[in-house]
Amino acid sequence: MKGQFLKGSYESFTEGNIYADKSSLILEWLLLTGIEREQFSIREVARSRNVSIGLVQKVFKTLVMNGCIQAKGLRTAKKFIVKKPEILLEGWLDHYNIVKKCKIRTYQTGFQGKDQILHALKNSNLHDKVALALHSSAEALGVKNTNLQTLELYLLDPDVRSDIEKILELEPQERGYEVLLITPYYKSMLNLQKEKDLSKDLLLSSPPLLTFLDLYHFPLRGREQAEFMAERMAILKRIYKRN
Repeated sequence: MKGQFLKGSYESFTEGNIYADKSSLILEWLLLTGIEREQFSIREVARSRNVSIGLVQKVFKTLVMNGCIQAKGLRTAKKFIVKKPEILLEGWLDHYNIVKKCKIRTYQTGFQGKDQILHALKNSNLHDKVALALHSSAEALGVKNTNLQTLELYLLDPDVRSDIEKILELEPQERGYEVLLITPYYKSMLNLQKEKDLSKDLLLSSPPLLTFLDLYHFPLRGREQAEFMAERMAILKRIYKRN
């Protein structure tokens, strides 16, 4: 059940654009790694993110037309450079809104406070089936600027939702929320983060760029938190330009 401020907002997933799930791996690489490189090739990006050369070509073609990246050379010798990362990020923000792209369920909990909820989750055998999202992720990243005590979780495995509801003593809540359970749109970015993470005993947090994208259009103090992150995290500061 979705909270009042999220009702009627869920839209079907669309995969026919460069901001789709798999394509996000390429966009993230460009904004975090490509921006630091003098030049790079299509094969290099495809290999780094384990995606097809055809997908990288499709994404690059659009980004060259938009002026976000620049091509140098011909055919198989062609190289690319990131020219306008802020335009790429702006386009991504225009096309992605967590409230429209993700199914979000709102709950109240039988536990007293966030610390108790996290303790119960960490002691379960399901803590590796979720990832901190939104404000909870910002807090884990050390850049939280609100006093919210809510808990937002991505479900890495949607099949465990009912088990999570039992463990955390969750009951659907119409207005506001204490706990959110979110079915992710960008599953590939979360899976890549999970592969990188070495602290298996801790809760996974969504990566900084995805946390920023999610917060930007989130109704509950999201833009405020996203811009606070962008002011303090170097990887975001260099690609986000406030209007």
